Amino acid sequence: MFNLIKSNQKNTQEGGITIMVTLSLLVLLTVAALSMSKNSFKEIRTSGFMRQGAMAKNVADSGLQWSVYWIDTAASSDSAASDLISVKNLLARDNMRSGRIWGLKASEYKPGGSPDVKISPPSANPDFNANLEPDYEQGFTIGLTRMGKLPVTGISQGAGAGAFTPAAGGQMMQAPDLWAIRSEAQIKPVSANITFTHTKEAWVSTPVR
Repeated sequence: MFNLIKSNQKNTQEGGITIMVTLSLLVLLTVAALSMSKNSFKEIRTSGFMRQGAMAKNVADSGLQWSVYWIDTAASSDSAASDLISVKNLLARDNMRSGRIWGLKASEYKPGGSPDVKISPPSANPDFNANLEPDYEQGFTIGLTRMGKLPVTGISQGAGAGAFTPAAGGQMMQAPDLWAIRSEAQIKPVSANITFTHTKEAWVSTPVR
């Protein structure tokens, strides 16, 4: 009889230990699953941010290409391109404005302004599927700085009647102008209050006029 009672107590203790171990394992598995789910959510958000960052980089590149195309054009019917041409001509005539960055409205450039050029949203693209992709507002802002003039090889810049300094040029404008172009891209999902930006800068020269 004594051995039977002792055996029952032992079985009860072993059963209790088994339940405790099982519950502990369930808690650990639940915590691990929640942690993995949280990390997966972070990775999804990071992937989305990387994609939007890449979009902003591409739009900034587009802004530089747009500026290089229009900066040495005589005139354009496009309003933004016309503004770029006008501010470029203004800076080329006024050496006192050199070295500072100017916006397309001939005022000093301030980052984060309204885009000078807006790009059509992806929904205008026939390959875009509004049920699968978010829609974005895209555009870029341009800043222009006249960096002075480039020396021309083979032309005297020393003393004499035809002398000139590379920064100012002579009466005949014997050297090409050097420009720094800044392109700030802005990408904003239509359904969100977050804006992704990316800024790129390139130096270009325009031919002697």
